[in-house]
This record gives sequence, structure tokens and C-alpha cells, in this order.
Amino acid sequence: MQINKLVLRNIGAYHGDLNNFNFKTTTNHNVILIGGKNGAGKTTILESIRIALFGSMAYGYITENEAYFKKIRSLLNRKALHENNQDKYQIVLEYLSTEEFEPITYSLIRSWSIKENKIREYFSVKKNNAHLNAQEISDFQNKLREEMPPRLFELCLFDGEDISRIVSEEKIPDYLQDAGKILFNLDLFVNLEKDLQNYRQQHAKKNSDASRELEIKNLLEIEIHDLQNQLKNLQSDLLNHQDEAAKLTDLIRQDKKDFEIHGGLIQENRQQLIQQVNEIEQRRKQNSDQIKAFTISYLPFYIARETLAKVTDQIAKEKDYDSFEYINTTLKKDHLSQLLSSLTPSSNLNLSDQQVESLHSGLLDLIKPSITEVFHRSSFEQQNEVYSMHKNVQSIKSQHYVELFDENAVLLEKSQELRKAIDLNDNSSEFKELLERIEESNRRLEQIKMISEKQEDEINEIHEQIKHKEIALIKLNDRIREYYKSESSYAMTEKLLTVSQRFRERQWQKKLNDVAKEATKMINILFRKKDYIDRIHIDSSSFQITLYNKQRHEITKERLSAGEKEMLMLTVIWAMFKVSEWKLPFVFDTLFGRLDQDHKKSLIEHFIPKCGDQVLMFTTDSEIGTEHFETIKDITSICYTLEYNSFQETAEIVRGRYFNMSKEISPK
Repeated sequence: MQINKLVLRNIGAYHGDLNNFNFKTTTNHNVILIGGKNGAGKTTILESIRIALFGSMAYGYITENEAYFKKIRSLLNRKALHENNQDKYQIVLEYLSTEEFEPITYSLIRSWSIKENKIREYFSVKKNNAHLNAQEISDFQNKLREEMPPRLFELCLFDGEDISRIVSEEKIPDYLQDAGKILFNLDLFVNLEKDLQNYRQQHAKKNSDASRELEIKNLLEIEIHDLQNQLKNLQSDLLNHQDEAAKLTDLIRQDKKDFEIHGGLIQENRQQLIQQVNEIEQRRKQNSDQIKAFTISYLPFYIARETLAKVTDQIAKEKDYDSFEYINTTLKKDHLSQLLSSLTPSSNLNLSDQQVESLHSGLLDLIKPSITEVFHRSSFEQQNEVYSMHKNVQSIKSQHYVELFDENAVLLEKSQELRKAIDLNDNSSEFKELLERIEESNRRLEQIKMISEKQEDEINEIHEQIKHKEIALIKLNDRIREYYKSESSYAMTEKLLTVSQRFRERQWQKKLNDVAKEATKMINILFRKKDYIDRIHIDSSSFQITLYNKQRHEITKERLSAGEKEMLMLTVIWAMFKVSEWKLPFVFDTLFGRLDQDHKKSLIEHFIPKCGDQVLMFTTDSEIGTEHFETIKDITSICYTLEYNSFQETAEIVRGRYFNMSKEISPK
């Protein structure tokens, strides 16, 4: 990859549209020199290149999100924001790539617009000036990330302050290990081994699970075996009880038969006789109760029923007589005469006293009762009682009670016969023994039935338990079988892991040996102390760098100055890039700040020309002064000076001039 052009439109300190950088280099002029004092806009150029290439991934985000847009907002030119420019923020990056031995020019355009205080990003790609469609852009981004991951691009950036910090904190081994994994593509094997390790852990967990399941399986098999034994014992007991029940049934049947043959009453017949006796006694009691009730309540009146009839007749007549007496005392002759006169007022009927007397007497004679003497003077209630008793007595069927007496006599005789048969049966010792044996057999038979029913329930329950446990056992066996199948995969994983680790270790060793050789050559060119270091060794496991002199004695790092340590680190990193054969631009950002004049000169003369086809150098005038500019300009393709115009609030790009050390250098 070689960056050809960068255009910034209202990005960072760069206001407006005319912020163009031409980064094209030639074979002997591989340097783009960009000078600027602190705050002039050098860092914005580096950040713009990174964002143009990787978008949100430049900040570690997989997709665009609020955090990413927050960083983009901080990158947009403040003056343009104040001018309310909504869609004039853009980075254009053009770079040259080689695909299938053909040079391809890609132009990446990443733009932003602001609407309702929200930022939207637009990304387009041109390949040899032809726009790519959405699918082609997606494929291009995937390919770019494969060919140059963001982390690899970071390795191309040599920040002077970071280099000094890594050296002073003695973190060179960590840096070499991280950088080497990416540069030598060993991170693929690291990731593969990580996945294999995860698989091993999962297998170990499965192994643990399988051990547990084997224990569960053994327990299940023991439980099933115990249940089957328990089931077998229960079934055996049940069969014994069924045999005993069958024998008892036969015995009872035989005893009953013998009992009947010898005139005995079997239990059922005895119970029937007792039941008949009870029914007879019940019937006799009902009859006796009826007779008793009749005797207590109606018998005296029934005996004196003729007298009762006379008394009833007498009471009725006395009632008529009472009515007569009442009319006789209330119907006066004067009232009768007035009544007649009022009935015939027009006839002028005048009756004599004698006629009235006759009429009065006549009327009384008409209603005069047959009796003339009252004995009882009964009340209304007494009259009703006499009438009711007389009526009830008249309804009594005396024959019914006679029949009850006769029925009770017959029932008594029958009951005595039945009791006699029962007593005879019960008092016979032979029958008694048979009955007791039948009863005992029946009790035992009932007991066996209850036990058998309970055993059948237990057998069914055990059958269910065995069924569930056997299903669980089948599932366990399936999982254990799968585990044994995975054993072959595990063995293959172990082999693959061993091969990968061995290959990675060998690659590390081989690559680091090559790096050490290249670094040794370069360090002897760069150091003032010629042939001070004869050999560099980089341990492939600890990544510690060990220096040796010609006498094969170790040179401790404490004997190196801070500048020499930085140059040693730069040399080793440069050697790693050379061995890896990655063709990427080098970016040096204020690299020379801590180096003395001789080391700066040595780096410019011997190191930078060997840093590939393109080197972007961001410097201040204190790093590269007039003396060193005279040296570096011979390998510089073009230089820029960044000057911040406070009045215009923008960074101005002075093309072809480096501070005040040159007027203009035309592109080579």
C-alpha cells in the first residue's frame, strides 16, 4: 500500500475545501516531510488516514454508534460548525495497491452531514475512478481488514513519545511479542490455539460431566437391579398368596359341601334363618303395638259403643233444646206484634193479644224439641270430642285386631321353630368346628385378598419406577456414547494443538533469528560505536533482547544510553517489518525528539531510506533543523509546512516548503 493523496474538508484544524496533501513518492525519494509546530494539525492528518481506512473500527467499534459519532463530532472543524455547515465535512484518501501484479488505485471518501444535531456518515469507494456498489464496498472493506488489520496499521505509526515510553518502561519484549504475532501472521495460530484450548476446556468439562453421568448410571443400574429383585420377591409372594387363596377357596367349598351333606347350616343359611327370625319378631312387634294402641285408646269406648251412641244422640238433642230455650226467651210477644205490623202497614192489620199469644205459642210449638229434660249441659269442645270418638268407634273393624292376634300366634310358632333349628345347629360340636373352620378360612381368605391387592399396587408402582429409570438410563447411555465418540475429536485436537504450538514456536524462532540478523547489521550502521554489538539474540519465549560483543560477552542494556535504546528498538521493529515483507508506509511522528544530532543524522542517512517505498515524517523545527534538513531533503519527495492561522482559525498548508529552511521543493 502506498498513500497517494489526502484531502481534508473541514476536518480538525483544516477549514474549507483546499486542504490537499500529495503523498506520492519515488524510488530514491521515499520521504514525505511534514513540518509543523505543536497544535498545527499533524495529528489530525494521521487520525484522518486511520478513519478514512477503517471508519468506526479505527476506534475499536464494530459498527457506527453514538460513541463513534461523538469522536467524529470532536474531529469536525469548529469554525465550519459555527458557520452551520451541515454537509461539508469529508476525508478523501487515495492509495495505490497491487492486486494480481496490477496496480490499483483506490479512493476512499468518507463524508458526514449534520441534521437536527445528529451526524450521519456516508462512505463511498472508487476503484480506478469507478464507483463500487454497496456489495462491492462491503467486500472491499472485508478484504482491506484482512490485508491490513487496524492493529497492523497502528504498528506502522512510530510515535516518538510512545517509543520513548516503551523503552523507559522496559516493555520492548511485550511490544515485540504483540507486533510479531501480527507481522508474522502468528496471531492466526494464536487464535487457533485459543479455540483449541477452549475446546479442551469444554472437553474437560464434558469429561467431568461424563464421570458424573457414569456415577449416576451406576447408581441407576443398582437401583433398577434392586427394584427388579424387589419386584421378583413381591411377584413370588403374590403367587404364594394366590395359591393359598385358591386352596382356601377349595377348602371352604369342601367344608360347606360337607356341612350341607350332614344337615348343617352353612354360614349363609344360618344368617338367613337369623334374618327371618328378626323379620318375624319385627312383624310381631308391629302387630302388638297396634293391639296395644287400640286397647289403650279405643277398647273401652268400643265396648260401650251403644251407650256412646245414645250419649251422642242425647247431646245432639240437648243442643236443639238449648236453641229452643234461647228463642223462647228472646222472642217476645210485643216484638212479634210489631214485626207483623211493620210487614203489613197498608192492611191495617190489628191482632188481638190473644191472637198474638196464639201465634207466639204456635211458633214455639213448631221448633220445640222432643226432649224436655237436659242432663249433660256439655260445652262445644266436649260435644266435638264425643262426636269424634263416636265416629272413630264406628269406623273400628274389630276383626282386624282379631286377625292380628291370630297372625302373632302363627309368627310366634314359626319363630320358635327357626330358633330351635339355629340352636340345634349351634349346639352341634361337629358343625361348630366346621363353621369355625369355614369362618377362619374366610377370614384368612379376606386377609389374603387385602394383602394381594396391596402387593399388586406395589408391583405396579415398581413397574413404573423401573420404566422411568430405564428411560433415564437410555438417555445417559446416549450421552456417554456421544462422549466416547468425541474422544477421537479430542485426540485430533491434541495433535493439532501440538502441531500448531510447535509450528508457532519454530516460526517465532526462525523469524526472530532473521530479525536479529537484520537488526545487527542495521545497528552497527547506526551506532557511533562501530562494531560495538556483534550479535543480537531475541529469545523466542521471553522476547528478551540480549546483546553480545565480538568476545561473545553479553552487553547489558544498562550500558546503552536512552537514545541508543530507542535506536535499538526502532532497528528491531524495522527488521521485523523487513522480515515479514509487509509493504506498508512508515509514519514517524516526532521521532527525533530525544535523539542527539549524530543519531538523527545516522537515522536520516541510513535508516529512513531503507524504510520502504513511503515514509511520512511529522516533525517540528526543533527535531529537524537546518543541518538535518539539508540531509533529508535529498530523499524527500515533497515537504509541507503546517501553520495555524489564528485569525482565520484554520491550519494553512504550505506546500513545498519546510519552515523557513527552504523556499520550495518541487515533487521529484
